[in-house]
Amino acid sequence: MNIQLIHPQPKWQDGFNDLINEAKIANEILELGHAYRPNEDFSSMCIRLENRKQGINIHPRDVPSCLFWILDVKRGVIVGTLDMRYKITGDYFKRLGHVAYYIKPSERKKGYATQALKEVLKLYKSNGINKILVTCYKDNIASQKVIQKNAGKFESEKEDFKNPSHIIQRWWIVL
Repeated sequence: MNIQLIHPQPKWQDGFNDLINEAKIANEILELGHAYRPNEDFSSMCIRLENRKQGINIHPRDVPSCLFWILDVKRGVIVGTLDMRYKITGDYFKRLGHVAYYIKPSERKKGYATQALKEVLKLYKSNGINKILVTCYKDNIASQKVIQKNAGKFESEKEDFKNPSHIIQRWWIVL
């Protein structure tokens, strides 16, 4: 498998729209986080994401981050998104972690999330970040496996104070 983490670009806009449509059908649109805003055109999305990367016009509780699309290079298909946060505070430290990824339903169980996390770990290391926090819900066995395959070490679990019916697991990856 050959994937690339790419910045949103017009060439792959239709593929991203396919990802959005699958997320809507699966009732997972909220899982896209900052990658999607209803009724936002492509140009506005690119500007918003570039600003977010620079920490411009973000909510006070938010943190700067870089959003990537996960591209299957061989097939030319956008299979998911990945949000890379350089510094975590507040909710990001308590429940969200340094990185979040989403793989569209039709592309799951193919190793994309594992490979995308592996690729972003290289970016963290090249930016001088040697330890990252990755979180997932306890019932998300697939995400636990992705984290473990990337040398994640379990730290703890606790109730999600924003969604008490879920337990958040915290994992650390040392680079």
